[in-house]
Amino acid sequence: PPRFRTLQGTLQVSVFSERMGDRVWTISLCADERRSRTQLMLPHPEGARQIITITTPEGMWVFLPFAKRAIRQAGMNFPSWRDLWGFRSDKLDLAQRNYDLRFVGRDKVADLPCLVVELVPKFKENPKRRLWIHPPTRLPLRLERYDPDGKLRVRISFTEVQIDRPLPLLIFDTNPPPDWQQVEVSVQRQSIHVSEAPQVLGFALLLPTWVPPGYVLDGIFALQDRRFKVAHIVYTDGISVISLFEHPAPKEPYEPRPFRPEMRERRPPRSDMGLPPPLRMFPQQWLRRDIAGIRIVLVGETSKEWLERIADSLTSQVASGR
Repeated sequence: PPRFRTLQGTLQVSVFSERMGDRVWTISLCADERRSRTQLMLPHPEGARQIITITTPEGMWVFLPFAKRAIRQAGMNFPSWRDLWGFRSDKLDLAQRNYDLRFVGRDKVADLPCLVVELVPKFKENPKRRLWIHPPTRLPLRLERYDPDGKLRVRISFTEVQIDRPLPLLIFDTNPPPDWQQVEVSVQRQSIHVSEAPQVLGFALLLPTWVPPGYVLDGIFALQDRRFKVAHIVYTDGISVISLFEHPAPKEPYEPRPFRPEMRERRPPRSDMGLPPPLRMFPQQWLRRDIAGIRIVLVGETSKEWLERIADSLTSQVASGR
């Protein structure tokens, strides 16, 4: 894992897409690893949004100064700035079986020397990644992700960076100003066994009879609050992740809408915090179907053909009565 105490700088996120067009975002980041504090300035159509997150033993605080709102989340963490890099790094033995690590050369990112390496998948339907790693801190200062067809899809790179320098003023107090609204959000995320799903979620899970080569089941989780109950089934090959979400299908069957060029000009929909949904910033393949009364959504960076085959194996599983 990276070794540093504080980090601040500017990240440029570039997404390359024939379907939606090329897009570029600039994100300002300040992170205090010792105190679990992070400040982000994220892009938004109405102006940059400042977000401050604080992790405490009691839960996660999310401060939204632009909305004068403080959200306390129990049971589920706000995505970390580390999630920007978009890959697992905690299953190295599995990763070594599915990827080759290649040294490419030396380069500089934000005036810091880096080693350039590639993570080349042994199964071509997975994405290839190229990393610029700062040796003293082990920080990835730049990442490029290539589709299975070899096209560059995402580049995340520091344009400015300072490591272990004093940080600007952050909100470290979990007592927000009196004129702020305080919101309690309790989303439970618990690990479950497949046999527990009917009691915990109210429906039986559909599990694929086929998963891509190299991928293993990483966990089954129940996500629930007062409004919804969703199963989150995770598969990984040590680097990439495929997520399978399941919940009872609505009464009206899902019918995919064709993409029209004029949709590109529409303002991105907002999430509950007034921010673009993450999938618009970091494109992935996704697939949605209704199978035997269950709506399934598959999300991953693999080829679309692999996601189709996973979904087809769910259909086969239902048809065979297993």
